[in-house]
Amino acid sequence: MHEQHPTITLYAKDSPLTRKVLLLLHRKGLIRDPLREQDLILLHCLEQVWGNREILRAQLSRMSKAARLSFLETATLESKWERYAYSRFFNRAAESWLTLATVIEEIESTFLFRLTNSQINQLRTIRTRARMARYRAEKQKTGPRAIAYKAQTKK
Repeated sequence: MHEQHPTITLYAKDSPLTRKVLLLLHRKGLIRDPLREQDLILLHCLEQVWGNREILRAQLSRMSKAARLSFLETATLESKWERYAYSRFFNRAAESWLTLATVIEEIESTFLFRLTNSQINQLRTIRTRARMARYRAEKQKTGPRAIAYKAQTKK
């Protein structure tokens, strides 16, 4: 009897690889859906090295420090529209004002979907993160502030 191969969704339930990663591999033509025997072998090998710090270090070392920091800052933003919004808020000109409504309009026209209330709340969080990161970057440019410490002496 011929054995039934699992689908990507079914495989993702028991794998350290997320469904999103598996779908990316599928879009790139590296695996098929349903998974074939050679796909299962490839995925098993990938699972063995997934998240390995030495391999991550080797991959990240090829990026500039600025690119690594930028990547890490947005690593938890899963969708393109979230990364777009982050970069819009982070990269805005210092003198300009960028409203939430403007970014919502840009996202809806660029990505062709309407943001839900929960996505708008997520956008607010992204705006705050970008502002904080921008503030830290600006603070770092000015250098550490000189802090005067009083010497404590015993009397």
